[in-house]
Amino acid sequence: MKTDIAQPSSFSEMAPSIHRVDIAEPLDWLAAGLRTLAAAPAPSLLYGTLFTIACWVTLALTRALPWFTIAFFTGLLLLGPFLAAGLYVAARQQEAGEPVSVRAGFELVRERRTNLSLFALLLGLIAAAWVRLSALLFAVKFNTLSPSIEGYVGILSGNFDPVVMAFFFGIGFLLAAVVFTISAVAVPMILDRDVGPITAMQTSYRVVRSNLSAMTLWAALIVAVSGIGILTLFVGMIVLFPVLGYATWHSYRRLVA
Repeated sequence: MKTDIAQPSSFSEMAPSIHRVDIAEPLDWLAAGLRTLAAAPAPSLLYGTLFTIACWVTLALTRALPWFTIAFFTGLLLLGPFLAAGLYVAARQQEAGEPVSVRAGFELVRERRTNLSLFALLLGLIAAAWVRLSALLFAVKFNTLSPSIEGYVGILSGNFDPVVMAFFFGIGFLLAAVVFTISAVAVPMILDRDVGPITAMQTSYRVVRSNLSAMTLWAALIVAVSGIGILTLFVGMIVLFPVLGYATWHSYRRLVA
């Protein structure tokens, strides 16, 4: 069930209305993502393969330069929605009854490059702040800004200061929540309507605020599905990444009028 929520008077006249959905709606988005994947398997698996390769490259860089682990994986997490841009375009094409074309997808991304780049810059500033802060927290633990791979393994094995790690994961969780809140539907909206990054972030915030239960479940599903992909050494992301990308597009279409 969906209900419309009128835009606040303080927002721009161009700000769209927001639909309120049931808490179980994210399950429908995943199902719709699977159907879109089945309808366009070749381009979907291409995007999934590219993302998997990016994950493998990140893993290799982490092993070679362990002191940049946080920076690498933060960058990958922020890169995910932009790598999924082609998937949003593919879902848009299929929804319009057009043939799915990777070339046309890249053309649309190129046309929207200004607003996409501005949004990426804003997320990049958040990522840079997190990388700096995480380096300071690790410096407290290791007395160095460049901990070795053994140091990271020690953390995973339980050899850590609980206070420092509580700050680390607590601040990381808050930043992740902020990024999810301002980007839940931002990239699909920019691609679909060529809106500015501020409008896209405002809309994402309103979507999350108006559908807190459903969006909390959606965030948990994204983490769970991504976790399955990680457990398969990212091979599973060949299929799971396009499913999540398509599901994100469908969430945007259901939530934003």
